[in-house]
Amino acid sequence: MIVKTILIFLIGLLGYSEWLTGTSFLQRPIVLGPLVGLVLGDMQAGIIMGATLELAMIGAISVGAYNPPDLISGTVLGVSLAIQAGAGPEAALTLGIPIATVMLAVNTGLGQPLMLLFIHKCDRDAEQGNIHAFNRDMFIAGYLQNIWGILCIPLAFYFGTEAVTKILGVIPGFVQTGMDITAALLPALGFAMLAQTMMNKKVAPFFFVGFFVVAYMGLTTTGVAIFSICLVLIMVMFGAFNKNKPVAAAEEYDGGGFDEF
Repeated sequence: MIVKTILIFLIGLLGYSEWLTGTSFLQRPIVLGPLVGLVLGDMQAGIIMGATLELAMIGAISVGAYNPPDLISGTVLGVSLAIQAGAGPEAALTLGIPIATVMLAVNTGLGQPLMLLFIHKCDRDAEQGNIHAFNRDMFIAGYLQNIWGILCIPLAFYFGTEAVTKILGVIPGFVQTGMDITAALLPALGFAMLAQTMMNKKVAPFFFVGFFVVAYMGLTTTGVAIFSICLVLIMVMFGAFNKNKPVAAAEEYDGGGFDEF
């Protein structure tokens, strides 16, 4: 159990290292779920649960001042506790989403102030030209903003497995049915959140074309991708054809010394 707890801690730390490694999407459930499953000896369940959480939170991205729920703690604890309890993806959702929401509030209320202390120290280091101290304090500040998640993941995993197993064991059948229905609805909510950030008049027709092609023609994902590529090529070819005349007119212009442009 100690070894598994240490490995779960390292997975959580890897997820919280997203700020350090660049935009590598290490914090996404589709990445962390399989890693948790690998550690716990059931990678198939980890992949399924991670993909389910990814669908539910596909629109949970940071835009402007908006901070999404803490996907790292929600995924690692939701998947790990569900696997330990022998439950399915609906249990990972039921556990993971509340954990992610609560941990966001904790990290924002308690972790961000700690981070700001070291950020101000980084300002003083920069004024003094102390590069080594600046790098050290910046490194510490990055992890301090999520310090509570980093600490809570291994502690909750170590002490909470038996309790969660007992709770899941006494859940009535109608509650399990409700969780199954919720698990089916949450991916639609995730897609709706994603569509809200990108949907406009130019994109909407293609969205509905793709939906009807899948719904009524029975195409697979690969088939839709090939159809989309062909459609894009046709649009590009006709677009380039319509632009031939302006390009020819531009070539007739004598640009003098600027012909190379």
